[in-house]
Amino acid sequence: MKKAKAEDAGSITMDRISELPKHILQRILYFLSQENAVRTSVLSKSWRNIWCTRPNLDFSDATFKGNKRKFLSVVDTTLQRYCDQDQGLCLEKFHLRILLDDPYQESVLLLEKWVPRFTTMGVKAFRLSVVSSNAHVDLSSVVFKAEPLKRLRLRSCNLVVDIPDNIPFVRLTVLRLQSVLIEQEILDKIIPSCPLLTTMSFEYCRDLTSVKLETKLHKNLKRFTFHTTDECSVEIDEIPTLEKIDILGCRVHFHSHEFTNLKYLSLHSVEISSDSIEESDQVLFIDAPNVNYFEYMGNFTPSISFAPTSNKGRWSSNVRYYVQEVEDAQSCFVKLRKQLQALTKSEISLEIIQYSDDNIAHVEEDVLVLLQGGAIYGGNYNKPVAVEHLKLNFIHVSSPPPFFNCLFCICRPKKITRRWRSTTQGELLIKREQKELIEYFCTIIRERGIQDLEDLSIGILDNSRRKWKRLSLRGPILWESALLDVSVIRIRLKWRESC
Repeated sequence: MKKAKAEDAGSITMDRISELPKHILQRILYFLSQENAVRTSVLSKSWRNIWCTRPNLDFSDATFKGNKRKFLSVVDTTLQRYCDQDQGLCLEKFHLRILLDDPYQESVLLLEKWVPRFTTMGVKAFRLSVVSSNAHVDLSSVVFKAEPLKRLRLRSCNLVVDIPDNIPFVRLTVLRLQSVLIEQEILDKIIPSCPLLTTMSFEYCRDLTSVKLETKLHKNLKRFTFHTTDECSVEIDEIPTLEKIDILGCRVHFHSHEFTNLKYLSLHSVEISSDSIEESDQVLFIDAPNVNYFEYMGNFTPSISFAPTSNKGRWSSNVRYYVQEVEDAQSCFVKLRKQLQALTKSEISLEIIQYSDDNIAHVEEDVLVLLQGGAIYGGNYNKPVAVEHLKLNFIHVSSPPPFFNCLFCICRPKKITRRWRSTTQGELLIKREQKELIEYFCTIIRERGIQDLEDLSIGILDNSRRKWKRLSLRGPILWESALLDVSVIRIRLKWRESC
């Protein structure tokens, strides 16, 4: 009985809401997601079409499960309602996500029909996301007529035909282009036309030669991403608002070293230059008091140092060193020490990756003597840097003891992970290297070969079971069973607190 009364009360409440004027119902749905707004169409007849007359619309062809024709029809019919003056509808925000697969012409025609009308329809914020499966699709006729455009994401298409002199992107805040063919002249027109940009991302775009971030043009820019495999350059002025810089595969020139709000910096396979770099030491100094994360991948020239941060907690740095060919061991370790010393205030993760099957440079005893005595640095001793995790991926060392002795002269890793992969030398070489590695660490812990090292443990990943097993260091090791189907060895090291 009570349940029946509760249901009746709910029905009365729903009926009262349904009796509200349409413009109020539309405003109510304004605050719902598109999916939830569509669900209200089953409440009653008065709710049936409210979802498609609200002030904000969000369409994605993914929700139509491959029925592209139905998707285009629904979008076209819905937008047509807003052009009917008798309806008195207002479209403030419109978000469209669409995949242009073959045949794509009908989809492009829909975009060309409606996008130029959005300004007269009163649209204040237009978000467009287009992914094309045909790299020859040109969307210039759509993109450059979208005056209310606030967010633009394009992938695998072109912007090269019929470019207007004036590009109406005064509202654009997010620009993401991936695998887009865009000429340098066009980009040079776009950038000054976007005073409100907060996010700018170019990933593997074609025909670009340079991008310059200027103080006067990018007063609101927070996030900048540029990835390329082509010959290209990036110049960065002092941009106080920048919070993220992510650059891969080009020349980078810093006109300023002050980044007051920078939290994330990633530089991968880049050539770095700066107005502040001195020829003598080739060190790039960056003043980023709020940095949380730094990532550098490639070789170590020039090295990068940071001013003391204002973060109460320690920040993280990830250094990946790609060994593409055998090089001079002394130079390798000197560069590595220099970079680690510059990151002392952070929690460091260091990874060394080798692409070739050759042995990494043979480490002579004189290199170890120089590192231990600091003779390379004019006789000044450099204390080894604490490293959270040292990863050695696919490298081949002709003799582990000199190699690791040199590493321990420049860093104190808490964890070492070494991986192997099948090579032309075969499994016998891998097992020999694994045995030599374990024997080396067993020796230094038994004989106390490194004074600062208090203890260590060795774990082996059993590939067949995908489980870690701890290797006992107290007695003799049965090598044949211990190293059966092993590709990863992990060593945990406990150093004295003073290290």
